[in-house]
Amino acid sequence: MTPLSEDMKSVLRRWNSDALDEIEAARRSRPAGVYLTGTAGSGKSELHHELALLSGVESTDSVEFTNSMSGAAVVMIVVDASAPVGRIEIEQWRAALESTPVVFVVNKIDVHRHWREVVTADSELVAECVPRAVECTFHPISVRLAQTGREGGDAAMSAESRLESVAHRLGALLLQATAIGSQRKHAAAVQHCAAIARASIVARARAVTGGGDTAPLRARRAELVRERESLGGDRRALLHNRIQRVRVESLHGAAEDLRVLGVETKQAIDSARRAELKHLPAHVTESARGAQNRADAALTARLRAVETDLGLSPTPAQPNAADTSVDIEPPPRRRGIEDAIMIVVGASAGVGLGRLVVSPMALMPTWAVANTVITLVLGGVLAWWLTRSRALVADRAHLRGWTQESVARVKSAIEQRLLSRILEAESVFAVAVATADREAAARIDVELAEVDADLRTIADHRSALLSACDRDLSALERGLERFREPDRGVVVDREPARVSPALVEPFDLPVRRSR
Repeated sequence: MTPLSEDMKSVLRRWNSDALDEIEAARRSRPAGVYLTGTAGSGKSELHHELALLSGVESTDSVEFTNSMSGAAVVMIVVDASAPVGRIEIEQWRAALESTPVVFVVNKIDVHRHWREVVTADSELVAECVPRAVECTFHPISVRLAQTGREGGDAAMSAESRLESVAHRLGALLLQATAIGSQRKHAAAVQHCAAIARASIVARARAVTGGGDTAPLRARRAELVRERESLGGDRRALLHNRIQRVRVESLHGAAEDLRVLGVETKQAIDSARRAELKHLPAHVTESARGAQNRADAALTARLRAVETDLGLSPTPAQPNAADTSVDIEPPPRRRGIEDAIMIVVGASAGVGLGRLVVSPMALMPTWAVANTVITLVLGGVLAWWLTRSRALVADRAHLRGWTQESVARVKSAIEQRLLSRILEAESVFAVAVATADREAAARIDVELAEVDADLRTIADHRSALLSACDRDLSALERGLERFREPDRGVVVDREPARVSPALVEPFDLPVRRSR
């Protein structure tokens, strides 16, 4: 019996761990007996009985065949001549066809007129599906003719049944199995285990060449390359956009806050008394400082939002306490010629109004002295009141102008301060973005180098693995050369002799199923 080469044993150990045990079991086997199987309704029981009576050849049924296929010397498969078998049945019999001589019996040729086409189709299907079949012969027979000839003692009808050719073939195969049955089982086991190992090797090679092991690494590398190419541009554009938005929102918010301050101060001036006007400058100063503080706080919040959007860690510089103060000079008030004119005009108007009031009293001579005194007193009072009223109106007008000028100056100072902080923050952000981009680029370069190194390692491993697969396949092919026998092919028994018309159902009548 041909032994396995060491290279082939090594390959089988690596790719099919149970192969050597299976091959050794096949080498020690001693095939014996005929195992009978077939399709349902094909006449297996009748064939078993007729063969036992004709030649004394005993066969086990299909149940024992399923459990004892590895020890069979001959396998006999019975099918019906009504239609060809399918690929599913051939796959069920593959193991027997590749390890054991098979006698394919096509029964009921006396019933079905197209049995020749069925035999041809069955033989072609077996040759196509099982190219490594050990030995397979096809025998078209009629068990009914054999039974009828045996019961009636008709030797011609028994010969027409072609059952004797099946018996002779079984006897020859049983004698042959004594000499080379174990060798065939051994060769079939080697072929089967080698086919499993070859399939494992090919599957492993396809899995390696398919790139499934490198797909995550290649996806990660593509992601890193995209991230590397997008560095700087996206964040610089985002920085520019957000800084412009912060500038517009901050200036607009500060201007709106100061506009509200100016409106409220104007309303307060219009309704304020002389004592309240003295406290308005201080109130305006405090309100302006509050507006500046609110503008600084809003700008700080917006810059922190920009910092978060950019993913940066440094915090923009906050304004110092000394920088938050807003110095507003008190309203200067110097008396000029306008005040003197206002006093003179007020006195004149007061005296005139006093004389107008006491003019009816001048008709009475007794009230002449009192008329003069009352005129002077009333004129003085009216002159004082008019002077004070005109002075209050002038102070309000002066305070309005001072407030408007102060609010404009505070607005300019706050806008300048906000713009300075925004420019400073933009510079800080630009430096931080550049630094972060450099660090990210360095990190990405390191990761790319690691991914490339992993890809090279996998490629080297793949190359080594494919080389090993090629060597193992070559070792299998060299080892199998010693177990390849000449292909006997599929043999179809010659057409049986002419069937008696009396016993064959006419083709033009309805076909009756045989027993």
